[in-house]
Amino acid sequence: MNFQLLLSMSAVALATLPLSVYLALTVPQSPFRAKSATDSAGHTAADRPAPVVSSPVMASIEPLGQLTEIVQQTIRTKACSDCNLTGADFRQLDLSRVNLAKAKLIRANFEQAKLINAVMTQADLRLANLQSAHLYGTDLKKADLRQANLSRAELLHVSLAQANLSQATMQQAELRDADLTKAQLKNADLQHSSFYGTLLQNADLSGADLTGADLRYANLTGANLKGANLTGARLDLAIMPNGEQSYTGKPEY
Repeated sequence: MNFQLLLSMSAVALATLPLSVYLALTVPQSPFRAKSATDSAGHTAADRPAPVVSSPVMASIEPLGQLTEIVQQTIRTKACSDCNLTGADFRQLDLSRVNLAKAKLIRANFEQAKLINAVMTQADLRLANLQSAHLYGTDLKKADLRQANLSRAELLHVSLAQANLSQATMQQAELRDADLTKAQLKNADLQHSSFYGTLLQNADLSGADLTGADLRYANLTGANLKGANLTGARLDLAIMPNGEQSYTGKPEY
């Protein structure tokens, strides 16, 4: 058998091999690739266990879930008096006639929520967001609303007697016929809000910004208006702190 015949037979034999076997026999393997395919324990990339990563977000899931459950229970039962709902999210929810008396609602979000005829006496609503919330007839007697945001909130016929609204933001809020007897409104932002026919007897409005506020027919007997800004405020037929009714609309007391 001559040399040329031998080469020809070898070529035919290689051509009939499967492609994977052919490549294994003909393509040289890099020693670096072979080494990187296994680690020090002999594991390949495919069978090495995935690393466990500790995440602060994962750690917070359980408390968040518990809080959501409490919120859902509050919506379902319409009651959660004297409970802790700090930071709870009630945005755009219907909580009409809910009982949240003495509840801890610090930084809770009630934006655009319905709280019609709700009971929130002595509730802790410091720094709460009540923007554009609907609070018709809600009972907020002695509630703590310091630094809360009630801008554009509808508070018609609401009881806020002896409530603390110091430094609260209440721009363009609607408080027609509300009861704010002995309420604390020190340094509150009340610009362009409506207090039409509102009871403000013995209320503390010292340092409050009442620019453009509507105080027609309001009862301000005994109220403290020291340092209050009444620029552009309407006081027609309001009862002033000295007990006299204003006929001129001028803030003379």
